[in-house]
Amino acid sequence: MRKFLFSVLIPAALVGQTAVAAASAQVWRGETDPRVELMSILFRLAGNKEYHECRIPRYDQAIDRYFARYRDHEAVQLARSLGIGFEAPMKIAAYVRDVRTLDERVPFDLPSVHLFEHWDAGKTRVFLSAARRFAAESHFEGFLKSQQPLYEATNARLQAFLRDKADLGWFNRFFGSAAPARFAIVPGLANGAASYAARVTDQSGAQEIYAIPGVAKVDAEGLPVFDSDWGARMAHEIAHTYANPAVAKFSAGMEQAAGRIYEAVAPAMQRQSYGTPRTMLNESLARAVTIEYAAEHDGPQAAQTLIGEENSRSFFWMSGLVDLLETYRKGREQYPTFDRFMPQVVGFFEEAGASIHELTDRQQPKVVSTSIADGAREVDPGVTEITICFSMPMSRSGPGRSAEASGGRFDETGTALAMPVTLEPERDYAIPLRWSGGQSFVGANGVPLADKTLRFRTSAAPGPEQP
Repeated sequence: MRKFLFSVLIPAALVGQTAVAAASAQVWRGETDPRVELMSILFRLAGNKEYHECRIPRYDQAIDRYFARYRDHEAVQLARSLGIGFEAPMKIAAYVRDVRTLDERVPFDLPSVHLFEHWDAGKTRVFLSAARRFAAESHFEGFLKSQQPLYEATNARLQAFLRDKADLGWFNRFFGSAAPARFAIVPGLANGAASYAARVTDQSGAQEIYAIPGVAKVDAEGLPVFDSDWGARMAHEIAHTYANPAVAKFSAGMEQAAGRIYEAVAPAMQRQSYGTPRTMLNESLARAVTIEYAAEHDGPQAAQTLIGEENSRSFFWMSGLVDLLETYRKGREQYPTFDRFMPQVVGFFEEAGASIHELTDRQQPKVVSTSIADGAREVDPGVTEITICFSMPMSRSGPGRSAEASGGRFDETGTALAMPVTLEPERDYAIPLRWSGGQSFVGANGVPLADKTLRFRTSAAPGPEQP
């Protein structure tokens, strides 16, 4: 990993010690943030599932104990009524000054302020007014003080990670941004694995980029772990703050192609909460940039591993997009900024849209045949085994490193699975072609098999043999 110089420039903040570093005109701070924790807790109380995934056991229990009596507070009801989730509460957190006042850092009425779909500045102000009362009536600062040891330990670990194993200046260099933004790297302690990002531009034009990766791992002491996986999620969120504006600026040229691509992979995208073609484009570009970051800092094998993971999430075009960004990275004399290169990205998605079905056919495993035909009738109930043949080699190890699927095993090629069955006469069967624990079969390339259920009906039991 690339290292850079560190210097403390400002004093301690409300929670933990603020770390600010300068490298290549890049300024950052890394610490827990009371605004993020307040919004996470409010939307947790409001019932948002994505804000009920805290992975720090003692913190999770402390939140429940401290705030249980406030589940019906007006602020919680208003949070519920806003109908928002995921990154929207984190954007609100970034756009207010502190947990005492919750004042707007930038007037919400400005045309440039649009924090979420169906943004309503008036409703958000009403919510913040109630949230201010929630913070006062619940003695939120008292909760913060009770968790001070956790915050301090978290901040120390985070700042060491950012000093020694992060290269935040890389993003401005990669995108060719004229004015370096200030980074705020905030661990979302109550957010579990979910990670978010926000970009705040004040009225002077100064920009602050928030990466808010959740804490997915803790050590034996129950303290957050900041490792390469956490760093990849941090890089991904930072990449979004650059990639999303680029996609928005050039979206008109990609709209039709993105619609065709999305239609081909919609179920997989929707399972990941990517509900629109625009969101899929944002994710595609941010993920490709993250892979470029990994390639430069961790080497080509790390990049290939990430590409395989993206294939498994049905971003089948990721390898080609990463290759395209390599062209950009190596051709900066021709493309001094990413905006100058974006027409090439538009062209890439136009081609991907035209060939998406060929691409999915090549990469996604399929069931070629089953020894009992799908929809068959009068199947012999004496059959004891079903053989499933796949279009490509499959991973022969399922969840928990088990090589069994309901007692069955793949052959040495990984293209055929023999699965034992016990059938009864005159019954309809619907057998999901999955691991016994419910997880999808996965190709050797990391791409999951599309949902497939084998349906058939058995015949009557044979009559007794005549002497």
